[in-house]
Amino acid sequence: MKKLACNAILLCAAALLPVAGKLMAQAKPADNSANWGIKLYGFVRNDIMFDSRQLVSAREGDLSLYPKDKSNDVNGKDINAAPTFHMLAITSRLGGTITGPDAFGAKTSAILEAEFFGNIDADINEFRLRHAWAKLDWPKTQLAFGQYWHPMFVTDCYPGVIDFNTGMPFQPFNRSPQVRLTQKLGTEGKTSFILAAISQRDFASVAPSGYNATDPLRNSAIPNLHAQLQYKDAHFLIGGGIDYKTIRPRLSSGTPAVVSKAKADGFSLIGYMKISTPGLTIKAEAVRGKNLTDHVMIGGYLGYTAAPGAVETYHSTTTNSFWLDMSGTGKKIIPGIFAGFTNNAGAQDGANAAYGRGIVVSGRGVKDVFRISPRFEIISGKFKLGTEIEYTSAHYGTVSNNAKVNGTTDNISNTRLLFTTTFSF
Repeated sequence: MKKLACNAILLCAAALLPVAGKLMAQAKPADNSANWGIKLYGFVRNDIMFDSRQLVSAREGDLSLYPKDKSNDVNGKDINAAPTFHMLAITSRLGGTITGPDAFGAKTSAILEAEFFGNIDADINEFRLRHAWAKLDWPKTQLAFGQYWHPMFVTDCYPGVIDFNTGMPFQPFNRSPQVRLTQKLGTEGKTSFILAAISQRDFASVAPSGYNATDPLRNSAIPNLHAQLQYKDAHFLIGGGIDYKTIRPRLSSGTPAVVSKAKADGFSLIGYMKISTPGLTIKAEAVRGKNLTDHVMIGGYLGYTAAPGAVETYHSTTTNSFWLDMSGTGKKIIPGIFAGFTNNAGAQDGANAAYGRGIVVSGRGVKDVFRISPRFEIISGKFKLGTEIEYTSAHYGTVSNNAKVNGTTDNISNTRLLFTTTFSF
């Protein structure tokens, strides 16, 4: 696996060599300084939400994932059946699109974007970085650097839901520091090949106790690698990609501690499609992947110890996901509906520990999650009103030591009523 990863890195480097040769051969750029600078954009948004029960969520429930499992008191009543109501404006955003002089014969541009969402619940309302993304664009080649959407979040094909969860945990959701090469193919340039080497920052794998969130990927000394092929025209988009990631959860393990080089790795596959007609837009995506915690999906990896005090080894759990989104194309009134399903397919038997979201190796865990959410938006000028009914159900049950749920399950559901106001600028 390490050899395969190293070969993939070499292929990425080789793909960049033709670009490097082309850079130095370009003519001196024209002086268009009157058009250089920064243009601000963003929005002021307020979310008003009611939930019928307690949720697995973030930022005081603004980012909802799925309902919590039942937790019965001494009288057999479910503690988590309590409803909630909240209002938040933390998703309000400020960004800037930046242009400057040509460099290496390429058009230069960047975006710098932040919001008040914070990085954890403890620093909610604090201004935090979303994107810091600089690009060099030649006629058919783009080379970009910085923090931006992970390639598994396809910016031309993601759910149009009103809820700030953007379709999580069905839709991969991740912004990461990266270097990305996009090469247009063919004379018309409708097909693109994408290569990326990616790190982790705000969205990361779950680390064992005593380690920071970004330690497992950094200590593997191999970046997250991604390759994707995409076709796009005015009415149709289709694409697919393969993603490889390996993490080294611990530097030492066992009692007494010894150096541990044990890793959890695996490939993920993604396929997506978008159809645009005069009155309707249809989007769909399927994902099958391993250790997708950093994409805010269920799953992660399991730890195995042959005996008490032995060195811990790892295997990633498999997650399957599919979603479908349909929306109108009107300018003032836009109806839509989203449906998603994801399940936890577990890993190998015999695990002693679980690191991830919704997975355990004893007790109760998540088998699958389903959601359907119709929505309705009204737009007037720069002001938008939106409302959505989001029904999410999760099947919980007793797990085996492979993180799979066996036997009978309980269907735990939540209904979210959401109303949003957004003023864009």
